Amino acid sequence: MADLVSETRRLFEAYSAQSDAALGTPADFNLDVIIHSYAPYMVGSSPKGVFGAANDDALRKALPQSFAHYRAVGGTSMKATHIAVTPLDALHAIAHVDWDFAYTNKAGESGHVTFRNLYFVTIASGEPKIFAYITPDEEAAMEEHGLV
Repeated sequence: MADLVSETRRLFEAYSAQSDAALGTPADFNLDVIIHSYAPYMVGSSPKGVFGAANDDALRKALPQSFAHYRAVGGTSMKATHIAVTPLDALHAIAHVDWDFAYTNKAGESGHVTFRNLYFVTIASGEPKIFAYITPDEEAAMEEHGLV
């Protein structure tokens, strides 16, 4: 289980570094790190519903667009501030990841949106992969902070 915990933690440390680069220094952003973090198929759930998506060319096109949207609304940084890993069995864990999204809104005011995502991770393939996640209402948080 120690390997599962430490490997999952490393996965999210790398994921966080690339998410932050995508906002702060896009030239240093490595999309492959993010893409490689996901299983061949994943499921997501948010207040808007449940959806599934393949880790394919559509995801490869969508992720840069998502980060571009975050930059366009004023996002300057996105960092994981806390990563807690709960093993479920020898191959699966839940990662509780606290995020800090820093921004400067259209009025020139700086602030932070903080939130927690839950990620379900497997190491069945020999390396950690995200196969499901649960997120809060991102759009409502952005509206609350005057970003959209």
